[in-house]
Amino acid sequence: MQRQQSFSQFLIGTASLERPSFFYAYSGMWLHLLLSVPLLIFVFHVTLADALTTMAISSFSLGAVIYSLLSREYGLLVNVLPYSLSLARALDPTLVGYSFLVLTIFIGIASGYFLLANEYRRFTREVYDGDESGVPLSIAVTIGCTLILLFLYGVHLLQP
Repeated sequence: MQRQQSFSQFLIGTASLERPSFFYAYSGMWLHLLLSVPLLIFVFHVTLADALTTMAISSFSLGAVIYSLLSREYGLLVNVLPYSLSLARALDPTLVGYSFLVLTIFIGIASGYFLLANEYRRFTREVYDGDESGVPLSIAVTIGCTLILLFLYGVHLLQP
C-alpha cells in the first residue's frame, strides 16, 4: 500500500523533480533573512533585535512576492508595501512608526493565510482527487482572531 504524501512534502516538492512555487518562495525568504541580518548589523550598525524583527517581516513579504509572481497570484503583490516599509524601518527607525509596522504584520498574516489556503486547496485537489475541502476550521479561526487582535492593537497605537 503506497503512502500518500503529507502537506509539507507537497509544499516543498519532495515527490517530484519540479519544485513548486512555494519552495522557491520559502527558500527565497530564508536566504533573504540569512543575508540581510548580518548585513544590517555589520554594515549599517543596526541592533540585533531591530535587524531580526524588521528583516523577518521583510523576508516574509519577499517570499510572498516571489510566490505571487511564480504562481500568478497577483493579489499577493500587495506585499511590496510591507517589504519596502520594513526595509525603511530597518535603515531608519524614526522614518516608519509602529503603526506602519502593525500594518505590515497585518498584511503579512493575511497574505500568509491566503497563500497557505490556496496551497491546501491545491493539495487536496491533486492528492485526494478533487476533494477541495477548505482549510481546517481551527486554522481559519486562529488566523481570524490574530488579525482582529492586530487590528485592535493598530487602532490603539493610532490614538494620541
